[in-house]
Amino acid sequence: MAGLHVKVTYENGDVLTGVTDEDGDIEYAYTLSDGSVDDKFIPRDFIESIELVDDPECERIDDIGDVRVGDVYVATDGNEYTVTALNKATADPPPLRVAVSDGVCWPRRDYFAYALRPAPKLPDKPGLWLDNEDCVWIYGENNRLVRLIGSEGWQTCYEGMALGNPILRDCAPFRPAKAVEV
Repeated sequence: MAGLHVKVTYENGDVLTGVTDEDGDIEYAYTLSDGSVDDKFIPRDFIESIELVDDPECERIDDIGDVRVGDVYVATDGNEYTVTALNKATADPPPLRVAVSDGVCWPRRDYFAYALRPAPKLPDKPGLWLDNEDCVWIYGENNRLVRLIGSEGWQTCYEGMALGNPILRDCAPFRPAKAVEV
């Protein structure tokens, strides 16, 4: 259970969020489990629930080198920040910049717990779709996506892409297009 960002609700209504250690406990909180490191985690009687805080619609990234601009940086204390820039020039300075309430910050590498990447909004039913640059795509019954009109006009020279194609992540989010007769 180490390294999980959780929300603990106690029977008396108190709520605590934090990152679990190797015992499944949160620093500065009363012990959450009746077990020890080698035992199965058993919540204490006075705990009503323990829930993961991470959004299930997000991909978890554990390697700081795989983080991209727009990802959600989760610090070791459980706080979350949006990544606004990357510094891949050298290994010495912090590798990424995050947005904080009064500006930006370059957190040290050892403050990084993991990052979250929201799942891209991809077409879920056949029809016309617009991508993030207003290019027109058609999603067919064959579960393939074909770009019809791109930034340079008509583009139907290939047979389409499966929804799992990583190129589509850069085109997301997609939204349904509405055809209008004139």
